[in-house]
Amino acid sequence: MKTTTTVIACAIFLTGVSMTQNPSFADSTCDENSDTHKLVIIVTNNRPTKVVHAGANGGDADVITVCIGDQVEWHIVGSASDYYIDFPGGAPYEGATRKNSNANGKILATIGGPAKEGGDYKYDIGIVDGGVLDPRIIIAR
Repeated sequence: MKTTTTVIACAIFLTGVSMTQNPSFADSTCDENSDTHKLVIIVTNNRPTKVVHAGANGGDADVITVCIGDQVEWHIVGSASDYYIDFPGGAPYEGATRKNSNANGKILATIGGPAKEGGDYKYDIGIVDGGVLDPRIIIAR
């Protein structure tokens, strides 16, 4: 019986550590406050190669979980080229499914409108005259 209890306690602890180190899962509980998810697009040879969370942890952001009302901000690193995001199956925000970078090299989107709780939205990050990367946004329940 002690072995089973120890294994369960370790599993619970490791799950807690994993969730606190992965913002995609740690932020999956929504409340009345909206958050801003700042993402950095890494570019090599005019191709987007990775999308990560901005800041000290810089964790992988290939799949992020957001809440309705949250804002997502993309910023490009490693290229001066214009870029875009495009949700070919429908965007989780109001307006056109494709957004182009602004003069500051950023794209902003507020999650809402057609976004559905539990929805899974694949999108493309494209470099004009370059490559494409296809991460996802999941809307928390």
